[in-house]
Amino acid sequence: MTRQNHTQFEIGQRVAVSNGQPRPPDRFNRKLAAWKRSNYLGHVHEIAEPRDYSPYGGLILKRDDYPDNKHGWIEFTFHIDLGGSLIVEPIEAKEAA
Repeated sequence: MTRQNHTQFEIGQRVAVSNGQPRPPDRFNRKLAAWKRSNYLGHVHEIAEPRDYSPYGGLILKRDDYPDNKHGWIEFTFHIDLGGSLIVEPIEAKEAA
């Protein structure tokens, strides 16, 4: 596996974040909730340069997949250090034919 770094991503790019574990069955509510906290889709909001504590840089992601019946969508912001336990993969936009 090649190490990810901040130069592989662009602002506004859609990404998939994963911990590499398979999704548990729906009947295991707590395990499923924990899995969903580490496996989600989002888009790159900012790109952080490498630092002493994060030599590969980092990403600030907007996660916008929380539907809410009263307010529409709720948007959350996450900071992810690249090179850690989470895998961040870009999602290629499918071109219209």
